[in-house]
Amino acid sequence: MALKFQTTLRGAAFLDPFSGFQPRRVTVEVRRDPLFGDTSRILPFRRRDLGSVDHTVFLKRDRPDKCPFCPERLERYAARFLPDLVPEGHLTLGQAVCFPNAFPYEALNAVVVMSRAHYLRPSQLIPDVLADALWLSRRAFRRLGRGLRYGSVNWNYMMPAGAGLVHPHFQVAGGRAPTRAQAVMRARARAYARGRDGASLAADYLAAEKRAGQRYVGRSGPWHWLSAFAPRGLFDFIALAPNTESLLSMRRAGVDALARGISRVINYLEDQGVGAFNLALHTGLVKGSGLPLVVRLVSRVDIPPMGVDEINYFHRLHDECLTFVPPEEAAADLAAGWEGKYADNT
Repeated sequence: MALKFQTTLRGAAFLDPFSGFQPRRVTVEVRRDPLFGDTSRILPFRRRDLGSVDHTVFLKRDRPDKCPFCPERLERYAARFLPDLVPEGHLTLGQAVCFPNAFPYEALNAVVVMSRAHYLRPSQLIPDVLADALWLSRRAFRRLGRGLRYGSVNWNYMMPAGAGLVHPHFQVAGGRAPTRAQAVMRARARAYARGRDGASLAADYLAAEKRAGQRYVGRSGPWHWLSAFAPRGLFDFIALAPNTESLLSMRRAGVDALARGISRVINYLEDQGVGAFNLALHTGLVKGSGLPLVVRLVSRVDIPPMGVDEINYFHRLHDECLTFVPPEEAAADLAAGWEGKYADNT
């Protein structure tokens, strides 16, 4: 498999009612990503201002006095690990608390509540809070992941991203088989390595993006951040640590650096009017899993003025994504404040 950032252009022509029905031709850029296998369409002519982040509608529906993740109720309502696995019932670190998901969907499925605070805006999720939650997720894999090969740390931030509660929390998942996305990445990485003396697809992907210079954002410790070539949402950022095999082999300094990078990205997203997002950290749990260590953080927005979901039939039923924000623009905007504006709370 070649490392090819594939782009094709498709044009459409029509008489434009917004210009007196003068002929107009627009170009749709279709991209296919060599690491993830994603196909995405870039439609910059549809870009709109998202306004400012407003969680009012969710906070009005919220019942913080009933939240099972708040510290005064967590001990009563949160599930506990089996005593032979975790005698203390829960794993804790700083403000973070890890416990089993009472509605599991994998062999290992745990919740990591990040903070005692019930509601935090993206800019309030400071690196220390994120780092403790990530390190506790790593600890959960180490203590509970025996016999499992593939893991992920996942985050649905706010309701448009699928969150069931306002209280910020990760979901840690581990299984013997990879998820579909992990299987695709693993297969592409293995196909690339064959005949190339075991070359790393993730490392070569990163090197190619750094040479191109259009989507590379910056670095936080061993992590390199860039805007995805074929985005899965309006904004889509990925982090690669190609010299580290897995989250389990990463030291605390590397996890702290990841937290700083995540903090900068979500500060930027808040600045752009994005108030919800999904994050997934993919990692192998055993040596030789073949799964690259990757973090992906994708916006979830309702497009004004009607609150239209950015996910439509193209995404759901054709497995192709759309964005109105060219990844090169997003990368340039974030890079401009990487060491300044968006790092202010780090």
